Amino acid sequence: MVTTADRRSAALAAIEQVLSGASAQAAESDLVDFKIEAGRRDRTGGVTSIGPEHAPVADQIAQEAACFANTTTGGVLVVGVDDKTAGPSALIGAESNADWLRRRIYALTRPPLTVDVEPIETHGIRLLLVNIPDALAETYVGDHKLRTRMGTDCVELTGDRARVFLEERRGYDWSAEPSGMRLSTADPDAILSATQHYQRRHGTGHLGPREIASRLKVLVDDEPDPELSRAGALLLCPFEPGRAQIDLLVTDAEGAASRKRIRKGAPVLPLYDEVMLCLLEEVFPGRSMIIAGENQVVRSLPELAFRESLVNAVMHRDYRIGRATIVALAIGEPAEVFKVRSPGGFVPGVSSSRLLATQSEPRNPALAEAVRILGLAEGEGVGIDSMFRVMLRDGHPEPEITEDGGEVLVRLAGGTPDLRVREFFDQVAKRKPVLALDVRAAIAIERLMTEPTLRPERLAMAAQSTAEDAARTLELLEQAGAVERLLDGSRSYRLAADARTALAHRIRYRTRVTMEDRVDQVEALLDLRPDIGRTDLVERLKMSPPYASRVLRAMVEAGRIEGTTRIRRGANMRYRRRRA
Repeated sequence: MVTTADRRSAALAAIEQVLSGASAQAAESDLVDFKIEAGRRDRTGGVTSIGPEHAPVADQIAQEAACFANTTTGGVLVVGVDDKTAGPSALIGAESNADWLRRRIYALTRPPLTVDVEPIETHGIRLLLVNIPDALAETYVGDHKLRTRMGTDCVELTGDRARVFLEERRGYDWSAEPSGMRLSTADPDAILSATQHYQRRHGTGHLGPREIASRLKVLVDDEPDPELSRAGALLLCPFEPGRAQIDLLVTDAEGAASRKRIRKGAPVLPLYDEVMLCLLEEVFPGRSMIIAGENQVVRSLPELAFRESLVNAVMHRDYRIGRATIVALAIGEPAEVFKVRSPGGFVPGVSSSRLLATQSEPRNPALAEAVRILGLAEGEGVGIDSMFRVMLRDGHPEPEITEDGGEVLVRLAGGTPDLRVREFFDQVAKRKPVLALDVRAAIAIERLMTEPTLRPERLAMAAQSTAEDAARTLELLEQAGAVERLLDGSRSYRLAADARTALAHRIRYRTRVTMEDRVDQVEALLDLRPDIGRTDLVERLKMSPPYASRVLRAMVEAGRIEGTTRIRRGANMRYRRRRA
């Protein structure tokens, strides 16, 4: 396998060849390519300044980066070296801002490509090393042509060559590849950790190192001293020594010096245990309280939420990005905010607006399977749902999960949990156990604390589900006594009377009837009848005739209903929902 360090070493060696008198073009290889920034040469061949954020440079480097990404090894672009020149004079330097270039490459490629842009200085000249891992999916830029690197050239692939290329690339799992490390190199503490986690999850007796590795599916051969996959090496061995895998900082305020820090490399299992112990006992300590008749642990952030955010980072981060680590930041005294930043953006097909709806597709399937076998993560595809559910259950805001410059950022904002909200959810779950794990139920109640009514279509948007699933959740909440229909048989819901009492301190709207409330009632009435008139509002909704006319007129002007009869005025006018 070709690692980040291998690519970087090849680039530095190629630079030394040029400094020793070789032509830059001759020093290039299938791993290294020299480039000068677009616009650095003027018409006379002289060198000119372009500034730190010259857009054509990003376009140029993104194209070349995509070529390297569409290989099985990746590569390095050495920016600031003219490949048409030999010796030290080939080094003309790079002016581009490294962070700006990294972000622009990410923005210009599809799927977005995360690269490492490292400024270096040699002989007083600043260069940029753009270290590009092999991508999980084929990468395109601008014109959507498929290109890859062959030898020292970036070439376009078409026809059968493109078909063979795609067949070879798809199904690749970095974490399943052989690591070159044997089971005998596993750390004893990591083996002990794996055994303890496995036993807690599966209730088995004593297991030896080979047996536990086998059950984690991280062995790649049957030798007496078997080789481990990268997943196994990462979890159990000092894999890639000198490289930090997790960096936990505990600080009073973001940007302030940390009062505690844990920064270590593989093996990841004992490191994960150490970080979790710190979070559980020092950062977000728990206290026992009686809630809804049960002894429960209360923390400023739910354990499941910060555990899932950390485990998800371990499972889904891109391990091919050099000089990058999972950074976890606990903020406050006492800590109330937890942020986890992991290298690599969302995997293809995933976006922040569809996290609850998208089936989980781990970037590292073999690693994700081992982690789940150990019981460190929730069941497949439910980790994000669980984070949302437990945060809302304690009265906290929803998790913020975003993509930021090639990294995934999870932000959990906690504080003193609202025990009355937790007790309410516990009571609902006792009446209808199926709702205990339904994230749509938590989102529905949270929405109904901020707005008077909720329809399945609106819940479906908030919970990223189908309208049918949202309607079923509202029906179950109705059966549990948490919500009630605005009118019998309608699809508009509000909090039931007991729920409004229990959650009165959280309700953010006035309880007096407003025009919008009346509009919601008319929407509910249209669930029961194909059309309505002013008399229906007077008789069924107890409105005065003038006010009923005002409501209908407002709904017509808002485009929510339309007339169905030739009569355009008066008590006999009929209305229906406006057709799309």
